[in-house]
Amino acid sequence: MAARKKKMIYVTGDGTHYPLVEADQDFPVEIYKTDCRKAKTAHPEQCLIALGARRNKHVEGAWIGSGKDAYVAFKKLRNKPAHVKHFTINAKAAKIRDYFDTHKGVTSQVIILSAVTAGRTRAARAKLNAARAARIKAGTHVVKPRGKATKTRIMRLGVAHRPRATIRNNVVELKPAAVG
Repeated sequence: MAARKKKMIYVTGDGTHYPLVEADQDFPVEIYKTDCRKAKTAHPEQCLIALGARRNKHVEGAWIGSGKDAYVAFKKLRNKPAHVKHFTINAKAAKIRDYFDTHKGVTSQVIILSAVTAGRTRAARAKLNAARAARIKAGTHVVKPRGKATKTRIMRLGVAHRPRATIRNNVVELKPAAVG
């Protein structure tokens, strides 16, 4: 008997529930230098990339985290209900996000929120995390050395990290971010 696929739910800070799907295509986002005045640093819903994503006529909202995860809420269209897509933030987009959070200024450009690869899906991450937790519990988990830090690593000096999405029982929940 085939296992049923669990339905994933995305809950916004105001309590709205959306079905969550993994992105199958890249999503281009235009960011403008003029948005730097309106955007807030370290704020997942009011950052520069989120403002650029919301400029799209089909987008209701966006949540850009500190790590590699981004969520974009799409409006209801004729043949599709309102839903949220999970994207990954590639290196270029992360560099722009971190530069804006530390220096408060970037040039106008187009960045890409990448489609989710097979190893970055919510189901794959849950499976890897469960296996890691089992190894830790059994005492067989060995941390591999990762080498020394390089100078190319982006440091977020003096900037607080963005809040993380909490994930429990296939529900991605976002707490309202403190405005600041």
